[in-house]
Amino acid sequence: MKISFDIDGVLDTESGLDLAKRLIKSNNRVYIITARQERFADEVYAIAKELGIPKLMVYFTNGEDKWKTIKRLGIERHYDNNQEQIQKINDNTEALGIIYKP
Repeated sequence: MKISFDIDGVLDTESGLDLAKRLIKSNNRVYIITARQERFADEVYAIAKELGIPKLMVYFTNGEDKWKTIKRLGIERHYDNNQEQIQKINDNTEALGIIYKP
């Protein structure tokens, strides 16, 4: 399964990291999709490295809605702490947007 995670409020939490690690261990393809600006990539890439996610599977939307990237990549499930983004994902893609609360 192709699964993506947001960084802020999700992968920057211990429980979010643990969930991502479990999903990776279960042979899911895990991506990072963040609305952060790419010029602030260092922290994002550090988290990706910790999880073993290659840089090619990290996407920056630079403030744009994430649903377009999720749709383009064929993501099946996305974890995010932003209810507005989850709603847009659920309305505009085949992916299941899941609200994440650590």
